[in-house]
Amino acid sequence: MPLDEHKQVFYSDVATVQKTKDEIFKSAQNWVTQTFGNYENAVTQQDLQLGKLVITSYVPATTSLYDYVRFELTIDCSDKQYRVMIDKLDGISQIRTPARLGVKENDAVLAKEVIMKSETNRKKRAEAEEGLQHIKADNDAVNNAMYKLLAGLKQFIVTEDEH
Repeated sequence: MPLDEHKQVFYSDVATVQKTKDEIFKSAQNWVTQTFGNYENAVTQQDLQLGKLVITSYVPATTSLYDYVRFELTIDCSDKQYRVMIDKLDGISQIRTPARLGVKENDAVLAKEVIMKSETNRKKRAEAEEGLQHIKADNDAVNNAMYKLLAGLKQFIVTEDEH
């Protein structure tokens, strides 16, 4: 998973669009309503003057430990451009305490890879390989959910008002 300088999971995107700051902001608001349903529940901060919208919500991301990922998504709008950042990811499950996702998920992949490369016992190596596949699948599920959000926002902002 991509990490920032604080070793926290961090996704970002910058897009150029032929819209004013206010038009981009309005499109982002419409996307929030379409994507998360209840606008008031999802938005934790909005400032039209600054062109800033902060959403705290969650999306399904089924992993071996969690059912959802809660996150903070920040959209900064300016004329002809916006920047979106997703951070503060927490794995959410009905049977576990929420846990911040970060470097430990990437370290788990590296640890399993080292075990696989150094293990001479075929059975233990096969177990390590299976564990590695599960960890990678978990990380992929989170990555896919976050990249889907980024792509959905971009598609919505670019295509809204073209219909």
